[in-house]
Amino acid sequence: MKDSIRLVPLGGIGSVTKNMYVYEYRYDGKLRDILIVDCGIGFPDPEMYGVDLVIPDIQYLSNKKQFIRGLVFTHGHDDHIGAIPYLYPDLNKIPMWATKLTAAFANLKLKDAQIRDRVTPVPFEKTLSIGPFRVHFVRVTHSVPDTSNLIIETPIGVLYHGSDFKFDATPLDGKVSEIYKINEAGKRGVLCLLTDSLGSERAGQTPSEQSIGLTIERELKRASGRVLFTTQSSNISRIQLAIEKAIFYKRSIAFLGRSIDQNVEEAIKIGYMRFPKESLIRDRDLKRLPANKQFLVVAGSQGQVDSALARIAHDEHRFVHLEEGDTVIFSADPIPGHENDVNTLIDQIYRKGARVSYSDIMEDLHVSGHGSQVDLMLLLSALGPRYVMPMGGTYKHLMQYRRLAQDLGYDKRDVIIPEEGEILEFQEGSPPRVVDHITLENIMIDGLGIGDVGNVVLRDRQTIAKEGIVVVVVPIEKSTGRMTSQPDIISRGFIFIKESGALVKQARHVVAQSIRLKKGRMLDWQFVRKQIEENLGRFLKNETGRTPLIVPVVVEV
Repeated sequence: MKDSIRLVPLGGIGSVTKNMYVYEYRYDGKLRDILIVDCGIGFPDPEMYGVDLVIPDIQYLSNKKQFIRGLVFTHGHDDHIGAIPYLYPDLNKIPMWATKLTAAFANLKLKDAQIRDRVTPVPFEKTLSIGPFRVHFVRVTHSVPDTSNLIIETPIGVLYHGSDFKFDATPLDGKVSEIYKINEAGKRGVLCLLTDSLGSERAGQTPSEQSIGLTIERELKRASGRVLFTTQSSNISRIQLAIEKAIFYKRSIAFLGRSIDQNVEEAIKIGYMRFPKESLIRDRDLKRLPANKQFLVVAGSQGQVDSALARIAHDEHRFVHLEEGDTVIFSADPIPGHENDVNTLIDQIYRKGARVSYSDIMEDLHVSGHGSQVDLMLLLSALGPRYVMPMGGTYKHLMQYRRLAQDLGYDKRDVIIPEEGEILEFQEGSPPRVVDHITLENIMIDGLGIGDVGNVVLRDRQTIAKEGIVVVVVPIEKSTGRMTSQPDIISRGFIFIKESGALVKQARHVVAQSIRLKKGRMLDWQFVRKQIEENLGRFLKNETGRTPLIVPVVVEV
């Protein structure tokens, strides 16, 4: 009879986002208990037309819900908490825990989704007993306060879940990483370290958040008009720093954008942000305040088309209009995949006559929350784990981390690089091994739909975007099954109908021939549509070299 722990990453392996990890305790091969760590969103690839978000695929858990003992969050970024309102209803009302600010941010999302259950806030010194798992929170510095790593005690040994972190000696909130907890865990012995790897390509140590303050101050001194400051809405320490600098220069503060409003309000409520109330001004009162007295904290650092900053840049905001002399500060680097959105927004801001400051042209406007090589090696050296598994990065980050670990004396075989969908098993006295493989799909959020945009729909959208669409309307006499008139061909994004008369005429002939392929009365309309789609598609491919999406519509008259 042997105890074992299985690790099932449902996201965060080979990608930076969509973090979700399943820890399974098994006895004699039989599943007994499950602990989940994090439940984050991902961001759509450019080819995912119309998709808003991507969330983890939890189909693996569908027949194991009775074994789930709870969910623990590591910190308040959306790629670690953002999927909870979408997935919680399918997780069987499990208990959830997080540190104070992380719980507050996650609960905002549950409240917005009209889910009554809440994440329980816990202090860093509290130990959770969740089935056979004992979970200890380790405070680490990151770009959002109350970030934690987790020491997870299991029946076969200690697993250290080291998601996003860096070692900032002078964090903005004054709360440094709990190095002593890390050292104590290392002395007791760690079976496996799961570690952030996103900064594995950067030499040295990640700079402190404090370095941003001087840059903001310099921008405030130069600005002759209003100053707009944008960063990730969860980055409340940086927002606090920016507000303090603005107040020093006698500017009034306004918050624009729902995510900024919500997070700041929650942070103030639980004591994570403080500033004089008299320094605030409502957005509707900005018009009576001189521009050079305004400091606006605005949502939209990733170029989101519906954000407050995008509306301002396009003159669609009710209370703010950009003018010559205004300054817009981007204190955030684009999330991978959002670069074009951010650059397009910057271009639009420039067109309005404002000056833009962003990290490509100015240093110290953004500091990564992820540790560089020195930070990563400090954690690895302090813990001295038997095995190491990098996570939270692309494949190149994982491989670079392996090289760093080898520089510290680790054997290549002891640095685990799992592929997406691989299930890893740890047993006492045995090296970890891959015991199974599951297929993980991208579950896409499109408007109010969850997972209803599948590969077929996405492929159609991609075809329309690249090749266009051709709609063929065929009028059929119901009693005889014959065409009553020539089919109507409508093109969007494929050809200009008025200048393609010969091609359209030939296409109509192909459609007519497709219908005649079936003799007698045309009752099988599905067959008819398929014939039109195949034959017309082949014809257009031969004539134009392009493959538009073809939508046959049979109309009975």
